[in-house]
Amino acid sequence: MFFITAIRGSKLSSLRPILRTISSTAPRAQCYRVQICKRLASTAAKASPKVAATAPSGAAPGTKYKYPERLQLFHAGVSRITFIACVKLSTILIFTFFTYVVTPKYYEKEGWTATTIRTALSGVIPLLFVGWTTSPFVLLVSMRLPPFARTSEQHLKRYLSKLPADTALEISTMSLIAKPRVSRVLLSELRPKNQRLGIVNYVRDTSTENAVRKWYHFRAVSRFSIQTNKTKGPLWFWESVQESIKRNQR
Repeated sequence: MFFITAIRGSKLSSLRPILRTISSTAPRAQCYRVQICKRLASTAAKASPKVAATAPSGAAPGTKYKYPERLQLFHAGVSRITFIACVKLSTILIFTFFTYVVTPKYYEKEGWTATTIRTALSGVIPLLFVGWTTSPFVLLVSMRLPPFARTSEQHLKRYLSKLPADTALEISTMSLIAKPRVSRVLLSELRPKNQRLGIVNYVRDTSTENAVRKWYHFRAVSRFSIQTNKTKGPLWFWESVQESIKRNQR
């Protein structure tokens, strides 16, 4: 026991100089850390005014906009859009089933009989009818606003009531496969007119636009159906645009 105690005492005595060195250098290291942190803080404080000064000067400081830059004038409603998209996709499935599954079976057994022709038409007619009636359906209409028209409702009403003829509108319709199609139309190009049994209420001339399109591109949309009985959002947006369209036609 005495031998073990002597060894422990010798070990502690040998470690004392090391412990004294660590204890003497620790406050210095801590002091250095504090000084470094203070220098970094002062450097950041000096650099922050420079960053603020380099902020873009185009936007007026403190300007708050009530409306977004891209204003949604008209929205057909989620339920209506979903229903028409489901109808389009359903007719595509019906066309595929009757044209590529049922009709070939009848043709192998009977040839071009009345039953085979009726079966083929059962897939073609729904596709053509749905495409003819729903192609003008408008999902939404939007436009870009200048900064002054975004600040308040009064400024927006004043701007929409006197829209120039070259105002660009983005009109979204739905393709045959229920994919959105965006048509960029000038306000002066739209004309109120009823077509297709009252489904279409706005038309435009697309002969110039179609002339420069490639042959493999779809033709430009020339007929639009904008139904406002169940729209989403403020209705006066689109009503103001309607008045501008009528005024341009006079």
